[in-house]
Amino acid sequence: MSQEIKALNEHDAAGHSLVAAASKTNESLGPFSSWLIAGVGAAFSLLIANVDKISQFVCLYHIRIALLMLLIGLIVSIFARLLSAMVSAALGSREAGLGLAKQIQESGRPFDVKIFITEYERGLFPYQRWLARKSMDKAIAGDSVAVARMIAKLSQTQAILVLTETLLVAVAAGVLVVGLRTQ
Repeated sequence: MSQEIKALNEHDAAGHSLVAAASKTNESLGPFSSWLIAGVGAAFSLLIANVDKISQFVCLYHIRIALLMLLIGLIVSIFARLLSAMVSAALGSREAGLGLAKQIQESGRPFDVKIFITEYERGLFPYQRWLARKSMDKAIAGDSVAVARMIAKLSQTQAILVLTETLLVAVAAGVLVVGLRTQ
């Protein structure tokens, strides 16, 4: 007996699985990233507000380095949030697109893909136009999982950025610990 699981269409099953994983990842990483930066930002705000008192216990050089690490973490967080928005938009447009494709197919009306692509791309900024064109070219060539793979890759990149952000925050805290002065 074969260990293979037969799906109606293996490509579609892979695409749906990739999209489901990206959706779950996006749902959890976005809020985590936001809370992490907000919480650490609040803690560092207290540190800065009381720097004259705290500088007796922590070297100013270490406070400066910790703040720099936090600033870099904030920049990484901004890119992670941008990717989160892109993943959310891609997930939503994929779902809406599947619904529209079904309606078009059921209507039996002819559909000019070139007109659709032209009009779709006109509504995008250049960096997103490039991603959309690449995905559409693959879909036209018969790669039905291309969009799902792109969404999954964006989601994985978002996860790497959130991990980097978390490490930068941990390094910032570690720098403060290393900078503690012993009396």
